[in-house]
Amino acid sequence: MKKILIATHSEGKLQEYKSYLGQLNYEIVSLADLGVKDVSPEEGDTFLEVAQNKALFYSKFSKLPIVAEDSGLEIHALHGFPGVLSDRWMEGDASEKNLSIIKKMGGIPDRKAIFKAVLVYLHKKMCLSFEGQVSGEIAIKPEGVMGFGYDPIFYVPLKKRTMAQITLPEKNQISHRAQALQKLASYLRKYKPE
Repeated sequence: MKKILIATHSEGKLQEYKSYLGQLNYEIVSLADLGVKDVSPEEGDTFLEVAQNKALFYSKFSKLPIVAEDSGLEIHALHGFPGVLSDRWMEGDASEKNLSIIKKMGGIPDRKAIFKAVLVYLHKKMCLSFEGQVSGEIAIKPEGVMGFGYDPIFYVPLKKRTMAQITLPEKNQISHRAQALQKLASYLRKYKPE
């Protein structure tokens, strides 16, 4: 069975990758499996640049093919904020960030937002990228206990629920990460890189 390194310290993201790529007959290896505690600096002005830099950073710890990602929330009325800064625009945990976003959105009728994900697949000297995005709205208040990050405040009109109220199998059909993973999976099935 081929191995693939998922370059994340997020258990939530890792579960999504395992749930999705496990069916491709790949053994998912995490940074924790390799004993890597180093955290890649978030460098770059776009999701793609940040993901590429993460892949290069973690490539020094393993010769395995690597998947690195950057993803985030873009809010239309806030001119795309927090965007690539989604994980680092303020100190605090996810729930504090969610409450702060809801406060920023107070009284704003346009609540349109998108979740974006860019995955980078780095193998030997080849670097490919795969993107996905899902449209939604910023909820009035956090709802749901599934998912992670901004999921409790990202309302999906199609599902009439927030991402944190959607089960993992459902999320794996519609999420930004799932869309990017579908593209990566199609590539891996077609080309079966050595």
